[in-house]
Amino acid sequence: MKSFKKVAVTILAAVMMLLISTTVFAADSPVKTSFNASLTKKTVTYTGKKQQPKVVVKNEAGKTIKAKYYTVKVKTCKNAGTYKVTIIGKGKYAGYTQTLTYKIKAKTQKVTLKSTDKYTVKASAVKKSSKTLKKAIKVTKKTGKISYTTNNSKIKVNKNGKIVVAKGTKKGTYQVKVTVKAKNYKTVNKYITVTVK
Repeated sequence: MKSFKKVAVTILAAVMMLLISTTVFAADSPVKTSFNASLTKKTVTYTGKKQQPKVVVKNEAGKTIKAKYYTVKVKTCKNAGTYKVTIIGKGKYAGYTQTLTYKIKAKTQKVTLKSTDKYTVKASAVKKSSKTLKKAIKVTKKTGKISYTTNNSKIKVNKNGKIVVAKGTKKGTYQVKVTVKAKNYKTVNKYITVTVK
């Protein structure tokens, strides 16, 4: 009986020691303190200059956290596109991170057709040979490269921006699309009509 009591006491003592050590370990273990990060502006428009995002970080009580408690990681934000902004906690916020999205939108181009947007040619003028129209297509206030497409193979635009109407083109209305493309800018399309009558 005494032997049984001795074993029981030993087991009980071991269990108590385990509980005490577990409690101490839990008390000493680091706890991740969270925060809530946000951007003053989530979206901006391309300007040609660097536009780094401005971050505001608040604790769980809604109070602003000092910059010494976190690090902001983000690539250089200049070109149009989407960027990831990572906020990494330091000090009592160590171990907690948050990732946000920041966007730079492409800028709108104000492209103008200096030349007319309507051309006319007589069918008799292209009955036996092709005809190059005198007025070239002129585009102003552009950024980037210009390209031309037409809705009919009989109508083309040469390297000088002049419209060429092929031999035997039938009467009708045709369209030339002028496209201006540039990095960091929205693509612009302008339309010109060519009437063969």
